[in-house]
Amino acid sequence: MAEGIELKETTYRVKSVWKTLQGEGVFAGRPAVFVRMVGCNLWSGYDETRERDAARTGASCPRWCDTDFTKEGSAVYTAASLAEEMSLIGGDIKFCVVTGGEPLLQLDAKLMQALHQKGFFVAIETNGTVQLQDACWDEEAGSIIAPDWIVCSPKLPEEQLTIEYFDELKLVLPSYTPMEYATFAQRQRQNYVQNSQLPLLWLQPEDGTRLQEATKMAIDLALDNPAWRVSVQTHKILNVE
Repeated sequence: MAEGIELKETTYRVKSVWKTLQGEGVFAGRPAVFVRMVGCNLWSGYDETRERDAARTGASCPRWCDTDFTKEGSAVYTAASLAEEMSLIGGDIKFCVVTGGEPLLQLDAKLMQALHQKGFFVAIETNGTVQLQDACWDEEAGSIIAPDWIVCSPKLPEEQLTIEYFDELKLVLPSYTPMEYATFAQRQRQNYVQNSQLPLLWLQPEDGTRLQEATKMAIDLALDNPAWRVSVQTHKILNVE
C-alpha cells in the first residue's frame, strides 16, 4: 500500500436490528436477533418500480413483496459495531438471522467473523442468486466463511440460481412450485436428527389476496409430495415482528 493511503473499513447499511422469535422453518419459535440488510437485486423496494422490476428481472416477487428494505431510516455499521449492537439487543440470545432484501449483497467473510467472535450462530434468508464464493470468500484464510444455516427462497427459475448449497428450501406459492425446482432441491445439505434426514423442503402460501388459494395449493401439494411440508408463519399468529 502506498504511503499515506489508508484503506477504508468495510461498512454495512442496515434497515433494522431487533429481538424476536424466528417464525418459520425448522427453528420456528426460537428466540433470535434479526438483522435486515438494505437492498435487493430483484426489486428496488419502491411501489413505483414493481412492474418495471418484475419485467427487468423476470421475478414475480416485486409484484407482491411487502418487506421494507429501502435505505430510508437505515444505519451504517462496521462489522464490529454491528456485531456489538446485535449483542446488546440480543443479550443472551446467540442465534441470529440476517435477511433483507438480499443479505448476500452485503454479508461477507469479515462480518461473519465478527458475528462468530460474538458467539452467534448465523442463519440467513437468501433468494439464491449470489454465490457464497463471491460473497463470503476470505482472502487470508483462502476459504469461504459461510453462514451456519442457509434458507433459500428462490424467486427466479432454477437455472438462474447460483448459490452452491442451502439447508432449507422455501417456495412461496402459487408463484413457485416444487416441479420447477426438482434439480435445485438436490443442492440441499443433508441434516440429520437421530440418523434420520430432516425434511426441510417448505411450501409457504403467499400472504396476500391469494392466501386462500395458495393455502389450499400448499396442502394439496404436500399431501401428494410428502417430502415437502407446509410452512406456517408462526410469528404472524403470535403477533410478533
